[in-house]
Amino acid sequence: MTKFLVTGVGGPAGRNVTDLLVERDHSVVGTDIRVIEHPGIEFVLVPAATSPEFLSSILKIAQKTHADWIIPTVSEELPIFAKDWEWGDRFPVLISSSKAVSLADDKYLTSKTLSEKGVPVPRFVLPSQVQSPADITRLIGWPCISKPRIGRGGREVNLLNEEDWPFLSKLDDRYILQEFATGTDYAPNVFVGKVGAPLAIVLEKTKLKQGIVGNADEVLRVDAADIAEIASQAALALELVGPLDIDVRRRNDGIPLVLEINARFGANIRHAPEVLDAFLRTL
Repeated sequence: MTKFLVTGVGGPAGRNVTDLLVERDHSVVGTDIRVIEHPGIEFVLVPAATSPEFLSSILKIAQKTHADWIIPTVSEELPIFAKDWEWGDRFPVLISSSKAVSLADDKYLTSKTLSEKGVPVPRFVLPSQVQSPADITRLIGWPCISKPRIGRGGREVNLLNEEDWPFLSKLDDRYILQEFATGTDYAPNVFVGKVGAPLAIVLEKTKLKQGIVGNADEVLRVDAADIAEIASQAALALELVGPLDIDVRRRNDGIPLVLEINARFGANIRHAPEVLDAFLRTL
């Protein structure tokens, strides 16, 4: 039996990963920044990822509980683990390289890198690159999406029309503007091992929390080979490894576009348990 330290067990990704591990008879130590009651696991309260004590607190927990692996599920933790975790030989973390995580963490850098490597993405610009509604019309089209370059979920994701230019014009380059793809929304869950082709399980978002944008309230497993292929291409283009949660949406011409990548298990991993099982087989 392997012991896993899973962070963010109060969130959907952490909770579902924990449940799947427990169902597979593994031992789990869960952490979160607020007290969480989760049957079948040991829980420890930790400071936020932004705290100077975050990594040292994780180390102490790993040492005390004799954890075999650390699985971070909180987006804000990923760059910190990837860049500053110094104890990987004793307590390995399921995470990509610092460079890959940094690219995936910044939605502008994600779009730029994927575009340069031939992976289809929505047309995109930074706010500083547009000076008028006509620039939006020419470069990405109306309506468009504004979202933080670094952020998660549907926080501050806005669908904007031309009359919203006064709002858009006040945004700075901490945000990205994207073409709004009007077709079906997907959340492929992917595992990239060190050898072999990526495993991609395609989930269709059948209900969104913000109506036509944002996180999925409901998903359905579907057979969509082109979505699986583009998700795999995106993962390899950014040189990511391990579990990934990728947002893909079809344009009205049917072409799938990669919107963003989360370099961790996704909130809907329970609908794609093969992704976790692919990792467990590598142990």
